[in-house]
Amino acid sequence: MAQPSEAAFPTDKLSALRLGRPLVAEVEAGRPEYRAWIEIRPLRTDADAAAQREGWTRNDEGRSFRLTHCEYVIERLDGWDYDIGSDEIKRTTAADEADLLALLQDWGVPPERFTYPWDTDFPA
Repeated sequence: MAQPSEAAFPTDKLSALRLGRPLVAEVEAGRPEYRAWIEIRPLRTDADAAAQREGWTRNDEGRSFRLTHCEYVIERLDGWDYDIGSDEIKRTTAADEADLLALLQDWGVPPERFTYPWDTDFPA
């Protein structure tokens, strides 16, 4: 039987999180001249750094995550100074995948909305 986190995130996105790769979801901004995203950033550990030095990426089902909801000024998204005028709406940490799913539910953003930052206009 699938674990709740495996049932909620598409397999490729769950794998990305476990490998330490970020995901983002665009959400409604509070102001018309802004765009907003929620970013899930897996937290790295010393074991991740050691694996990277050895040339591989560590898969961790017990990873913690940082969630950040930010708004960015639309006219600055294409430049290097995309963070000027940006606002961090909220930030929190999820201890594990179950906590991550609970936080996403509280924030009203379903896991299937998340994708890779490079497939979006997310300013990273």
